[in-house]
Amino acid sequence: MIESLHQLLRRDSALINRHTLGVAAVFSAKVVASGVGFLVSIMLARLLGAGGLGLYFLAMTIIGIGATVSRLGLENVVLRYAAVASERNDRSTLAALYRKSMGLVTGAGVFVGGLIFFLLPQLTLGGERSAELQRLLPLALMTLLPGTLILLQGEFFKAVGRPGMGTLVQETFGALLMAAGTGLFFLFGVSGVERVVLLQAVSVGLVLLLAALVWHRCQPGLWRLPGSFDTGVLLRTGFPLLWVTGMSLVMNWTDILVLGYWSDPAVVGMYGVANRVAMLTVFILTTVNSVTAPRFAALYAEEDHRGLRRLAQQSAGWMLLAALPVILLLLIAPGWVLQFFGADFAKGSPLLRILVLGQFVNLATGSVGYLLMMTGHERIMRNLIALAAGLNLAGNLLLVPLLGAEGAAVSTALSLALMNLGSFVMVKRKLGINTLGYLKGMIS
Repeated sequence: MIESLHQLLRRDSALINRHTLGVAAVFSAKVVASGVGFLVSIMLARLLGAGGLGLYFLAMTIIGIGATVSRLGLENVVLRYAAVASERNDRSTLAALYRKSMGLVTGAGVFVGGLIFFLLPQLTLGGERSAELQRLLPLALMTLLPGTLILLQGEFFKAVGRPGMGTLVQETFGALLMAAGTGLFFLFGVSGVERVVLLQAVSVGLVLLLAALVWHRCQPGLWRLPGSFDTGVLLRTGFPLLWVTGMSLVMNWTDILVLGYWSDPAVVGMYGVANRVAMLTVFILTTVNSVTAPRFAALYAEEDHRGLRRLAQQSAGWMLLAALPVILLLLIAPGWVLQFFGADFAKGSPLLRILVLGQFVNLATGSVGYLLMMTGHERIMRNLIALAAGLNLAGNLLLVPLLGAEGAAVSTALSLALMNLGSFVMVKRKLGINTLGYLKGMIS
């Protein structure tokens, strides 16, 4: 088996060497972001308690929904088209794409933020603490537009061959600023959900400013270059992907919102911590996706199907091997991990086990979602996510009133697993790629 792994890693060394630096940069940035983010979650749990943390999760979930809608599905569109433009050294097209996409997202963010503000009195989440949530949301709205622009800016960095910087902008810098601020809260005995949300607003504002400065140095004079990019192409490609990301909202946040309606914020806080810990298993997946997604688009555009297949299979094998130790730890000793957040959170051990099993399927199947979206099959991905999201919504509405947080975990994990298995089947059917092909090399 070891010899087979060595043979697997030796194949296509030119392709591997091309991406080694990018993978290392993204991996390093994500390790820092994950570690710091984990520390921030622990500090927030101890500062706010389960109830306060539940309110924070509910507020940021609502903002996350608004930010996702504001992006208009353009995050994957710009990654795809900017990667091709960068590969061809077409700076005029890159400049036009940057200006147009950033402008569209800014307008959408202002509109969605205003809509959320006017709908605040209608929100009934948070149980007996719903009034606190309504007071919290205007502060949280300050993070919507800058957070949206940060994510889009990060995709541009990835597309031009700077995946490490893209990850730093999207994840690491903000996590470091939050850690510094939360540490000061601990040092001076400051607490309160409102202060935490205000800290987050300041952090994303600083990160956006830093990202703009770095982009200007990375692409000097880009903003002055003439060029055009068809708005219709952006929107026609983006709207199906907006549907995909919209359905991803249902996949990712239905559990929090349904729990927020049926349960106390303390239950939401306990579940939210278990979910965040489970997500530690997939930071390898997001790391590799940051590097391979633009390459998927470029290889497909070059009609290099052999290279596309091998990159997809090899990256899937690497991801599973790298994540297995974390998966095993969370399955064997979930209580030991959760106790760092406080005694109340250790009760979420069953939730963590269930959620980790769903993420295991996500990892094992590889980057099947990005393979579909980067090769012109975004509508297939849209339909798969819609089906899984519908199952997740129905499952949460059925199981949460009966089983509470355990019902939310079962519904979420099962829907995620089914979505990835369906994506695996469609990648094999449409692209002729078996992302589990790495298993042959491991066991032969």
